Amino acid sequence: MFKEKSRFGKLMVCVLGLLLLSGCAGGGGPDIMSEDKKEGEAYSNADVRRMTIEHPGTLSGDYFLKRSYPEKSARDDKPGITWAHADSRSRQTQAEAASAEPAPTRQSVSTGVYKIGLMAGPDAKDDFTPRQLHHAAAGLILEQSRVIGPEQIADVASAADCSNRDMLECVGQQAALYPGAHLLVAVDSLSLPEDFPGRAAMGLRVMDTGLGYVYPPMEMTQTLEVRDQAEEFVQQALQRAFDFAEQKADVMPVHSRVFSVKQNRIYISTGAASRVKPGDEFAVVSSGQVVDTPAGLPVAWVPDASKARIRVEKMVRDDVASCSLADGQAVQPGDYVLMSPAE
Repeated sequence: MFKEKSRFGKLMVCVLGLLLLSGCAGGGGPDIMSEDKKEGEAYSNADVRRMTIEHPGTLSGDYFLKRSYPEKSARDDKPGITWAHADSRSRQTQAEAASAEPAPTRQSVSTGVYKIGLMAGPDAKDDFTPRQLHHAAAGLILEQSRVIGPEQIADVASAADCSNRDMLECVGQQAALYPGAHLLVAVDSLSLPEDFPGRAAMGLRVMDTGLGYVYPPMEMTQTLEVRDQAEEFVQQALQRAFDFAEQKADVMPVHSRVFSVKQNRIYISTGAASRVKPGDEFAVVSSGQVVDTPAGLPVAWVPDASKARIRVEKMVRDDVASCSLADGQAVQPGDYVLMSPAE
């Protein structure tokens, strides 16, 4: 791959040099605006200008890699990768369904965005520090969500008393209040081979923090031919887990949580980063009813009747807003703030 990039870069430099020489020989400036391709040439003068002057990163091949990376289906067809999960669907099936139905527009009807946290479970802490896990997740591509980094989730875990409870459930309940994670992805285990070729495996779980529901564990495995494939394997496993989390994000409506009430000020775990602005008003409910399938899988959440309406007064941080009670009963920490505009 690197040899091909090198050849491509040398080709572009040579073509640019010929253009400059031809311009000098003609007594005028080089023609770098023409879109015409001469016979036997793959690029026009304008193409060369764009790739060497306007977008020089294309010479290394990085531009084409970045442009093609969002084609997620390409990752799922890679030989040697197996993905085990009771509720998984093929990306091809999803793509076919998407082509037959209008694309979802969650954010067109809501001011909030989904937030998905990432953490290393107790058995994976020796494999990942929060910083290393953050680096591994740097390439995640999310369509309707943003990542709450493992450092921030680690802060939540260190402040919570989870000694006698499942770490994921305990941290998830706290992270739901602040920093407002709607879902939480936990890396439970990571096994990389010492000798190559060898089998790599990563175990993960996904929790819906609002529902308090942990989906069945999932595992990704792959035969690694060389050690350099390990980082890519980890990134692919995380991407698949986050893809799954995004699929499950809309079981609950987009919401925030009240995490503090002080001196008639109500603080919620959302802010400017979630498109909230002063003057917005939202309904508040104490809880809701989970709708399950016969197998016990949550498919919807029906909020209780509104108890209050709050008004956003100012942004405290990108993910914190200070609100006042506009109408109704007093709100409490833990209450749900429905991010659709209150009627």
